[in-house]
Amino acid sequence: MPAPNFMLRDIAGTAGAFAVFALFAFAPGYSLAWALDLVDFRRRGPAARASLALALSIGVCPAIAYLAGRFAPAGAVWLVFAPFWAAFVALLAKERILPRGYRVAKVLAVAWLALGTGSLIDLEWGGRLYYSVIAHDYTLRVAITSAVTRAGIPPPNPYFYPGGPVPLRYHYFWMALCSLAQRTGGHAISARFAAFGGTLWCGLGLMAILALYLRFVDPEGSARLPRRVAIAIALLAVTGLDLFPNLLLMSTGVILPDMEWWNDQVTSWVGTMLWVPHHLASLVACLTGFLLLWTANGRRRNAIVAGFCFASATGCSVYVTFTFAIFLAVWGLIAVVRKWYRETAMLALAGSCAALLVVPTYLMGLRGQASGGAFVVPTIRMFKLPDLMLLSLHVTGWQLALANLLLLPLNYFLELGFFLVVGIIALKTKRVWSRWDLAAATMAGTSMAVCTFLRSGVIGNNDLGARGFLPAQFVLLLWAASLWGKPELAGRALRPWLAFLLVAGVAGTVYEVCLLRLYPVRTEFAPDPDYPYLATDRQFGKRTYAARQVYEQLRQTLPAAAVMEHNPNLELGYIPYGLYADRQLAAESLDCGTVIGGDASVCAVMHPLLNALFNPKAELPPPQVDAVCKQFGIDVLVVRDTDPVWADPRSWVWTRRPLAANSMVRALPCGEPAK
Repeated sequence: MPAPNFMLRDIAGTAGAFAVFALFAFAPGYSLAWALDLVDFRRRGPAARASLALALSIGVCPAIAYLAGRFAPAGAVWLVFAPFWAAFVALLAKERILPRGYRVAKVLAVAWLALGTGSLIDLEWGGRLYYSVIAHDYTLRVAITSAVTRAGIPPPNPYFYPGGPVPLRYHYFWMALCSLAQRTGGHAISARFAAFGGTLWCGLGLMAILALYLRFVDPEGSARLPRRVAIAIALLAVTGLDLFPNLLLMSTGVILPDMEWWNDQVTSWVGTMLWVPHHLASLVACLTGFLLLWTANGRRRNAIVAGFCFASATGCSVYVTFTFAIFLAVWGLIAVVRKWYRETAMLALAGSCAALLVVPTYLMGLRGQASGGAFVVPTIRMFKLPDLMLLSLHVTGWQLALANLLLLPLNYFLELGFFLVVGIIALKTKRVWSRWDLAAATMAGTSMAVCTFLRSGVIGNNDLGARGFLPAQFVLLLWAASLWGKPELAGRALRPWLAFLLVAGVAGTVYEVCLLRLYPVRTEFAPDPDYPYLATDRQFGKRTYAARQVYEQLRQTLPAAAVMEHNPNLELGYIPYGLYADRQLAAESLDCGTVIGGDASVCAVMHPLLNALFNPKAELPPPQVDAVCKQFGIDVLVVRDTDPVWADPRSWVWTRRPLAANSMVRALPCGEPAK
């Protein structure tokens, strides 16, 4: 029987998941907008309708999926979505759904689908398989999607199972929607494919919300709209000047797996679209909610649907929503001062609705479930390369903070490049400020202030600083699209500098995309011990292929409730498990994954016992191996040729009949099998 071609499977599976995801990323929003006539939907053209349908679906469906899964009986979620689908089919029979025109925008959208698919799938040749760098993040999201499919809502932490499930502490609403796509597709769509399909729709959702803001919020309205939309989408390919610090590092022999890692990142748009679709979904949901309030004209139904959007945003990304909530609070104060009382009432109604939906059921449930630090802590945004130099000179504390404060202009210039210059020009050339100008400046300023003077404290990465900046980036992108071709950007003095920044920004994005895709292939020729999940020797491709072979066999034979365990003596966990297994894990890594749910003290007791299974020096007899598995409910042990126990011919690795095996990975039964 010929060996499977995993790359072709990935292409087909991603395409299938993308098609199925339309049931949740397009059809519900179309039906809802038509039923409630949101933004005067019924008299809009096909282009506006399609954009509204996509943005609204991403805005409301994560909250609907969560609430239905949380409170409705098992299987009732389909009854919740069925009316949306039935209405969409009826409308499909009598209306034109797909828009005419907008050829450039359509080409760019198709280009995104090709780029996204090519960046997400595994590359295969010659019996070798290579996932991309971004698999490091997808291993968690795929595992959460699979956990929702297996256990429902609220899901357990897929990385920690100390004899029983522990609640997940994470923003998982987008993964709940991906789980619905997985369940709809049956065995043909794995959790990984569902996550990929959702990523592609999130990118389209960003394009849709750009078009909506240019049409309904920007003062130019419908003037030159197809051109402005095409420009805005094309500008997604522009990032800051990150390429130059990377070239500097490259000259010293350092090549980072992701271009953004040189600093406390403001992520490129393409990087955001590929790496963090749930944060992007939160941004789209927040912006959709604000659009509904902007066009409400006192209609309470707009505010209620906006509340659902803000609820979805909260469950997709607490960091994006935290930043946007501060903006809404500031905007509410401005509305009170300006005596825009009807707008204030709409804001209050939307906020109350969102709070009612998620505070008692979701946010309160997150308290006390993990061992992480404070949600946010005060800071001055770091500037990594200068900070390293200053630290080498023993500059610390308030002196380092002062240096970071003084270097903020240079920091943001390197991170934003073209967009920072556009933002300054937009602000300087405003002679008469419209209501949108005030709102946009408030949104951008609030986002920048939050991400400059606060940082997330739960994990080491500054997720707030990276994801909370998205509203500011969105405003800068809109300003750039609106100013394109106008005298403000076309002056002779500015033109060569802006052209340089544009070319550098596009070159940076091209470099990032190539790096994310090809860096794992590079490890075959130049292993990098600093990134162990991308292999430390020249067998990365073979080991990934071997691991996927075994996990694919286990997915077909093991019951969904089975619990697995691999060597937990890893700092970042085992990437192939999260990507391919679709099963619960006992302990993922050194901290058992307790940062997203569970008690670290329990992990401290559990970890040495599990680690002994993979250490030949422990010399555990077979009954004791099974006793450890029974204690923690483990059904299958997965061992690799790099694990120390593999080299011991007397160990359990070689004395048990494997469930699946090849020359580099073996999966063996342990304890009592799940029923």
